[in-house]
Amino acid sequence: MPRRVDARDVLDPNAHARRAFRARVVGHFARTGPNAWDDYEFVAEPGKDLDVLPGIPIQVEEHGPSFRTRSRGRVVRAEWIPSGGAADSDRPGLAALRARFLAECVEGFAEAAGQGAGAVIVRKLRG
Repeated sequence: MPRRVDARDVLDPNAHARRAFRARVVGHFARTGPNAWDDYEFVAEPGKDLDVLPGIPIQVEEHGPSFRTRSRGRVVRAEWIPSGGAADSDRPGLAALRARFLAECVEGFAEAAGQGAGAVIVRKLRG
């Protein structure tokens, strides 16, 4: 049974691309109902390679060199394609590949600090 993802969590960026890189689409998230708030589920559907530009918000997945981003109006899951193709026998393990992906291509960010309740009340009373 496919795992469902809440509509609010289907793309929750936790980083952005540090530099330009290529990635291969491995699938997309499809809505399970007609409404924007309906859950999504992952549909494994290998797709085209895409160019990820610096500054693009992404959601780094928990395992491997994979992440979520928007492409052509859909949320897709993609896997980083390392530059400099190594022979299959020389390929690093998944953990090493993930570490390299995070070090070379990903830059984390923190959400902007929100206003406190006092600041909001003062702003409302002034306006």
